[in-house]
Amino acid sequence: MTKKLMLIFVFTILLLVSCTNEKNIDVENYMDKEIEDNENIRFSIWTAYWDTDDLEHEIKDMGKVDNICYFAAYFNEDKILFVPKETKESLKRIESLGNRKYGSYLTIVNDLLLADNKSSLKDTDLLYTLFATEETMNNHIEDILNIVIKEGFDGIEIDYEAINKDINLWELFIEFIDKLYKSANGKDIPVRVVLEPNVPLDKITLPEGPEYIIMCYNLHGYGTEPGPKANKVFIEDMIKKSEGLKGDIGFALATGGYDFQSNGIVNALTEREAVELSKFYNKIPQRDESGALFFNYMDNEEVSHQVWYANKDTINYWIGIITEAGDYGISIWKIGGNINLLNEN
Repeated sequence: MTKKLMLIFVFTILLLVSCTNEKNIDVENYMDKEIEDNENIRFSIWTAYWDTDDLEHEIKDMGKVDNICYFAAYFNEDKILFVPKETKESLKRIESLGNRKYGSYLTIVNDLLLADNKSSLKDTDLLYTLFATEETMNNHIEDILNIVIKEGFDGIEIDYEAINKDINLWELFIEFIDKLYKSANGKDIPVRVVLEPNVPLDKITLPEGPEYIIMCYNLHGYGTEPGPKANKVFIEDMIKKSEGLKGDIGFALATGGYDFQSNGIVNALTEREAVELSKFYNKIPQRDESGALFFNYMDNEEVSHQVWYANKDTINYWIGIITEAGDYGISIWKIGGNINLLNEN
């Protein structure tokens, strides 16, 4: 190698190291820094009906939380909206704590419970049925309002997913949200609308009124290569994407992570499960530029695994990116398996 080529090689290595260090410092700066005006951030967190063991414990240990979103109400095989008993019980359990008052939102999803306990998740044919005519849409809105009032929830959260690039369905969805918001507003019931990262905001105009929550997670997960649920670039892209929305805007972050196996199997896991795995296999997790933690291990069947997950510092880093960009709400998916999440101490 000539002297000139050697100098170029050394310079390139130093540049790469410098860039890596800058990224690491960037992450550490976010995580070491207190989130300014914490009291002014609108914090919401989801609790899911299938994972309620840690409900009271995690809520008591959390700092500022304004709203709890109860996931979820969905539809039976006759396409009738209902709230599972676990969701109702979660609301009662939180209310029984008595130490604080949380806003309560009932999250409604387009999942369909079929015969033999089978399900059709994120069912867009269901949405076409609900939005088929003005009468069916109005009936759906009336069902939502009645069930929210009857079960004692403060607000409505719509989480209808997998619409993707179906502009016809988006137009029906827009009409539905506009009507729902106006009807709910007349009864002083707030409305939140959850949007997937692929929402085509360049092709549709969502009505003003509801609070819109954009998912900032699952950058990596099922069907992808190993990696974190989010990183700075991904979050900043979602913030930029939201610029066309009017009114209150929030961004949703996700706890936990995934265990990626070399055979293609991907399993979701909580922070606590990830920590237990790292201890069992005697692995020390490392933190990458995304703020997430990761480690590798080989199981007893000689299948290699790569685990990526978020902890409190990861979430704090991601929150810092969002709050530096503007006055946005923060929503966290979800209660269950977290260690000191949003703990002020």
